[in-house]
Amino acid sequence: MKTLKLRDIVYAGAAFASVTLAGTAWAETKLVYAGYISERSIATTLDTWFMDQVEERSGGDITFERYYGGALMKAPDIYPGLSQGAVDFATGTPQAYNPKVYPLSNVVLPWITEKADAVVYAFRDLYEGNADLQKEFSSQGVKMMWALPFPDGGIWGNFPVRKPSDMDGKRIRAVAAIAWGVEKGGGSPVPMSFADAVEAVNRNALDAMANAPFDSAVNNGVPKVVAYASDAGRLGINSVSIASFNAASFDRLSDDQKAIVNAVASEVPARYVELINDAMAKAAQRFIDEGATPEVILATDEEAAEWQAVMGPLMREKYIETAASVTGNGGALYDQFVELVRKYEPEAVYTPGLATYVKMKEGK
Repeated sequence: MKTLKLRDIVYAGAAFASVTLAGTAWAETKLVYAGYISERSIATTLDTWFMDQVEERSGGDITFERYYGGALMKAPDIYPGLSQGAVDFATGTPQAYNPKVYPLSNVVLPWITEKADAVVYAFRDLYEGNADLQKEFSSQGVKMMWALPFPDGGIWGNFPVRKPSDMDGKRIRAVAAIAWGVEKGGGSPVPMSFADAVEAVNRNALDAMANAPFDSAVNNGVPKVVAYASDAGRLGINSVSIASFNAASFDRLSDDQKAIVNAVASEVPARYVELINDAMAKAAQRFIDEGATPEVILATDEEAAEWQAVMGPLMREKYIETAASVTGNGGALYDQFVELVRKYEPEAVYTPGLATYVKMKEGK
């Protein structure tokens, strides 16, 4: 009960600040932003770029009061707070922290693609063209602006992973949809924090860890404690951060202000691709410089197809089960997303982390 009261106070305080600012100066249009993801992350870097650009292009007519790193509200509270108008603009992962309210947003599942840029454009088009997904946000008083993939993951551990059955009998740190895949391969998914998993793998208390984006794995020393790093059949992109406006806050903007916001937002995908490729290259260089030498396993096209044949139907089935709470169209929505991903893959320029490392190590 005390926690609930404290949360109510946070919401009320933020809402009061927002209303006061709005009431005194919608001519100035001061908007409140909240995020919980690290300021060093690509998602938050782009939030900052977006807000800076909107302020600059509006000549200061729009400004943002910014709360980073969970300073105003924690991850589970971001989207409920946005919906209630406690903040005007926010980035979070509602599909992870508010899954009962945002089940359809969890369509970015592993073993669909490793091309981050294809996911950016596919999710954008899905939102624009799918009434069920639009309703998921609009029914909560939220207007989605963009979704950005977290860097691709893999499996880091003390045994090689070349096919799904290689996970049989292994204890692997895995959560969310990747845990479904581990189970499908005969492994035992172990829910555990990232930091604890690194230590557990180092002590051989776990055989491997998944849900480890390449840059995070490198920056936290994972290559130093494992013998193998596998892309697990091009497991690829398995989650996104989602940036949104409170719909009422967006509607209160003038037509000129909306035009500026939309123009800057339209540039975010291209900026994301630049930043994520650079981030992978920096992480790969650190991997090389620190001298760790785990064997890196990259799936061939044939091996990736074998993984897809096993994991693809599983992910689709699980998504349909998740979506069933709000729509009977889960299968069609999943298929629509995959089709959009395939549309954008041929022009994608993103290179996954482990592949970037291999190329740089070979001097390519």
